[in-house]
Amino acid sequence: MNELTKRIITGILFVIILIGGVMWNEYSFMLLFGLLTILSINEYYNITHDKFIAVEDWKTLYKFLSTIFGIVVFAIIFLVSSGKIPLIYLSLVAAFPLCWFVIEMYHESEAPFTNVSYNSMALFYIAVPFGAASFLVFKQGGDIYDYKYLLAILFFAWANDSFAYLIGRTFGKHKLFPRISPKKTWEGVFGGAFFSLIFAFLINYLYLYYNISDIGVLHYLALSAITVVTSTYGDLAESMIKRNMNIKDSGHALPGHGGFLDRFDGLIFSIPACSLYIIATGI
Repeated sequence: MNELTKRIITGILFVIILIGGVMWNEYSFMLLFGLLTILSINEYYNITHDKFIAVEDWKTLYKFLSTIFGIVVFAIIFLVSSGKIPLIYLSLVAAFPLCWFVIEMYHESEAPFTNVSYNSMALFYIAVPFGAASFLVFKQGGDIYDYKYLLAILFFAWANDSFAYLIGRTFGKHKLFPRISPKKTWEGVFGGAFFSLIFAFLINYLYLYYNISDIGVLHYLALSAITVVTSTYGDLAESMIKRNMNIKDSGHALPGHGGFLDRFDGLIFSIPACSLYIIATGI
């Protein structure tokens, strides 16, 4: 089986699982994004393994504790956004990164702040953004599960990534950020943005046709634009991480696609940004 065939099969299965998990109900969403949080944190510790100033036992402990912290952070955001616990509990999210300072006091490391920084970043970079997806599927302060915004943003991100790749590969000449990602071009960026905006019109039409949503096309165009800009920066941020770690992919869990962080790098930036837009506009 060649690389392109692997990529296509993996992509189709991945999309089916993701869409199914989002559309089924709030608990399938919780399990899906909770699992993505766990797998992504595990992947993060695999690629940053050599950066910690610690013996092997402590590195194993870091990964274990960070996974637990990540699950709890995700759960807190989910429970707050779904109205199951009061908003004040959201303040607990800030406590977990601070715990790494206390933990590091009991570790005789030569560079404790390096360890604190890498450990804290796992929560800020992965657990919090995935948790923020909960704000996309629950109405503010309510327990009504509604997948329409998250599903739309997933399609905007996929359209942007896919067409940016195809157009950049075919017509790309002007480099976007050669120091960080030599293959990305301005042609790819504008191509991805154009088709993502087309998908905004398509999503709005389908949602109206099936009586799913009638908020107006302008909001979907805004969400599409936010997704394009933030996902581009998210992609570049992960490229910067990989370049710093001297690796090509974040993992090999998804044949033909790399790792989970490779697939969700853009959404890690887009989900919190789109959540802020939805909360700010009250749609």
